[in-house]
Amino acid sequence: MNQKNVAVRWLWLVLVSALLFLIFVLLVRVPEVRSLDNRLIQALDLFRTDTTVFFFSKITDFGTSRLLIIIIILASLFLIYKKRLVALVLLPLAFWAERGMNSLLKHWVMRDRPDFPHLVHETGYSFPSGHAMNAATVYGLLIILIAPLIRHRSMRRLWIALCLAMIVLIGFSRPFLRVHFFTDILAGYCMGGVFVGITALIVIFIDSRRGCR
Repeated sequence: MNQKNVAVRWLWLVLVSALLFLIFVLLVRVPEVRSLDNRLIQALDLFRTDTTVFFFSKITDFGTSRLLIIIIILASLFLIYKKRLVALVLLPLAFWAERGMNSLLKHWVMRDRPDFPHLVHETGYSFPSGHAMNAATVYGLLIILIAPLIRHRSMRRLWIALCLAMIVLIGFSRPFLRVHFFTDILAGYCMGGVFVGITALIVIFIDSRRGCR
């Protein structure tokens, strides 16, 4: 598949993700959607035990900026070793841009967190989930920037599966711990998809410019 076709697919991801996010912005103001969000959190009570709460309270930490910065530093060392300077710059740049955007979006929508006893300490607004945006952006970028550099197919597949699992588990951990609604998570994924898609387009553009030289 040539670069133009690949770029079109990434562009579609950006546009569709942005559109879905705007739809979620409207949906979370609908009483029926808010009611469904609450019922879904309550439904998880069946699965909340000391063990599962402990597990997801640890998993959710992998979506915090503190741990992600460490992961980004380790990934950057690998990118330096592979001499991938463009990816080395784009990975932290996309992360900090995403962090800033999340703060702006939270203060735009101003949705309160679930009115249930929180199982981990959280403050601030709820929509979109910062952990979900973090996970989708960083682990998504670790797939598109790191996976192509892994030579062994089995290790590459394992890396992709691990990153995808982290995105799903971190997202699920937030409503499980009663600090986010499911719509917060889906909206966070959408915005994460926007940042991954834009980063991929930048990589393709830079590679195409190099090819023209």
